Amino acid sequence: YLREVILEDKLGICGDLEKQMEDLVGTFFCEWTEVIKNPEKRALFAQFANTKDAVETVEAIHERGQTRPTYWAKESAHDDFRGTKWSALAWQPLAKTADFADSATGSSQAVKRGDTQLAIFKVKGDFYATQQMCPHKRAFVLSDGLIGDDVASGKTWVSCPMHKRNYELAGAHAGKCGNDDAANIATFPAEARDDGLVYVKLPPVDELDAVLGTAKWVVRASESEDPYVQLDKKLTRLQLKGRKGLQASHLPNGKGERAAANAILAGGERAAAGMDW
Repeated sequence: YLREVILEDKLGICGDLEKQMEDLVGTFFCEWTEVIKNPEKRALFAQFANTKDAVETVEAIHERGQTRPTYWAKESAHDDFRGTKWSALAWQPLAKTADFADSATGSSQAVKRGDTQLAIFKVKGDFYATQQMCPHKRAFVLSDGLIGDDVASGKTWVSCPMHKRNYELAGAHAGKCGNDDAANIATFPAEARDDGLVYVKLPPVDELDAVLGTAKWVVRASESEDPYVQLDKKLTRLQLKGRKGLQASHLPNGKGERAAANAILAGGERAAAGMDW
């Protein structure tokens, strides 16, 4: 009976499994490929809400034949962004109110003005604006942060998605970091108007870029430290593979990987039963 079920598929189980596999393979598609092909979906992944510009915030380096972003900068940004004295402030339309959802967890957009990246938040119907860069590791990510609020104290803050620095969005301590005294951010008044746009009160472009411009704060390889440099040197020196070198063998009296490979290629290596490879 087992032979009939397993080998002859008496119950049709194998047929059902084969059909399921054919359906799975036949209906498979790559979600990211579909997004790239669809301009409407691709637009959802734009870096900024108010421009098609794309800006690199971390220098790329080439390593082992591949390109990757450099490591975090060794130094944080210690400027007093919160205490910056601007010469003047003027309202600037930077985003559409329709781009923000009325979500219980808040809604946000990244925008660009000049060379400066800003984050705009909508929380419980109110709008807030800050710099996009978290000073801790100079990551331009605050628009992707988590919104928190305390009803008792009236505090509203954004938590950096990278390393959880919490910055107040409003009130007398707007821009203050609640869990890192070395970090703070610039904040700006923001409001929605009847024309369907969100306005942010900002200083002149050149003045803003001099303090918060992306080119000034982009993380460069010369400012970062490779945490694996000593390990790479050790591996190169020992030519390790797993826990043993390429010249060593895991077997008693073994030739080692390279010696065995050379012997096989030369036709002089035989298998355990004395058979030729």
